[in-house]
Amino acid sequence: MKKTLFLVPIIVLAGYHPLKAQFDAQLSNYWAAVNYFNPAYAGQTGKLEATLLSRMQWVGIENAPRTTILAAHMPFSFLGKVHGIGASLYNDRSGLFSVTVYSGQYAWKKKIKKGTFSAGIQVGYINQSFDGTKVEIPEDDYHNQTDEAIPNSMVSGSSVDVALGFFFSKEKWFAGLSVNHLLAPTLNLSDNYVFDIPRSYYFTAGYNIQLNNPLLELRPTVLVKTMEMSSLYLDGDSLVEKIETNLMKAMLRNTQVDISLRMVYNKRFWGGLSWRKADALTLMLGGKIKMIEVGYAYDFPISRIAKESSGSHEVFIHYTMDINLNKGIKNKHKSVRIL
Repeated sequence: MKKTLFLVPIIVLAGYHPLKAQFDAQLSNYWAAVNYFNPAYAGQTGKLEATLLSRMQWVGIENAPRTTILAAHMPFSFLGKVHGIGASLYNDRSGLFSVTVYSGQYAWKKKIKKGTFSAGIQVGYINQSFDGTKVEIPEDDYHNQTDEAIPNSMVSGSSVDVALGFFFSKEKWFAGLSVNHLLAPTLNLSDNYVFDIPRSYYFTAGYNIQLNNPLLELRPTVLVKTMEMSSLYLDGDSLVEKIETNLMKAMLRNTQVDISLRMVYNKRFWGGLSWRKADALTLMLGGKIKMIEVGYAYDFPISRIAKESSGSHEVFIHYTMDINLNKGIKNKHKSVRIL
């Protein structure tokens, strides 16, 4: 029997005004769409790259998160220097929440000690909505059927979003640090309701290990993500209620750690495992033919949600094309292919 996810925020937080939701996407193939969460990665490989990724979270639970990401980036030369540009489209539906983000990216690059350092900025447009027409509140003495803190209609709002990132790569390793939703935007969904988007922080790193067999490589990677829960609350709440909201968000702050290991054969086929702290074990498979790479990940839940869900599915298709920049540019960098 399928469970209904959109009841969860209301039941768990009954008697407490703000509704909570996690804003940023959960990704298992995070290494395949790095510029989604770090704008400094734009143009880092020296190639035109585009990735389409789709994730079905918690299969078996009705209205569980469904995520789609389209991200592309490439280098370009200007005034004798190499820079990076990129763009991304993010759409996610989680219960009664729906969000779409359009973003553009720029990355400044510099050669440092045989590696490439990048600093990137992303500017985007967020549209967030909450469908109050589908709210279901249990009919009993404990729950308030006319709680004004819960919308009973479709409400939506939009805002500008900004992200910053830094990325460094050498022949065999890379590391990146970024902050999304830098301005912690507040969206006015209507005259009565406000949606807060807190900052989220990402650290990613990886290494290429060439084995004795020249056809085999090990590629360990790690992603650390720290965020608070987004909140939908009633505009005009008292100072005490807003303080309570911030305290609740702090208590719900979540740090996720993904540790992945992939074995790559002949730079064409790969398989691996990933572990996400207190959440899931992931099986990953994929392959590349010419300019097209396809990958799949299946998350086996290890948290209590395993009682309700059989797991999560994630697929991506990745396109790569070589770009012949001006050969005379001193800062031209070679793709390290560490991701």
